Amino acid sequence: MLSALPVVLAPLPPWLVLAGLLGVINAAACFMLVGRHLRRLAWYALLGVFAAGLGQVVGLAIQAPAPLKIGDVNVLTTSLGPWLVLSTARMLRF
Repeated sequence: MLSALPVVLAPLPPWLVLAGLLGVINAAACFMLVGRHLRRLAWYALLGVFAAGLGQVVGLAIQAPAPLKIGDVNVLTTSLGPWLVLSTARMLRF
């Protein structure tokens, strides 16, 4: 199973893979702070992945300052995206 992982990730750009990992990390941290039911952890992770990619794209579009960059990834906007989306979802009783 692990040998098939590089084949699946090959068509994705490296910044998208790193943004997805940062999204999962931030979603897990958000779940640890405000999450209630363990069954929603997968939804938090899925929203975190999409929000991190969106945060990266929006950060590039508005040319946000990048105090910490890893390659092409602006860690600030990539981490801020999941927190904003997940906190909004939490306020809407997600």
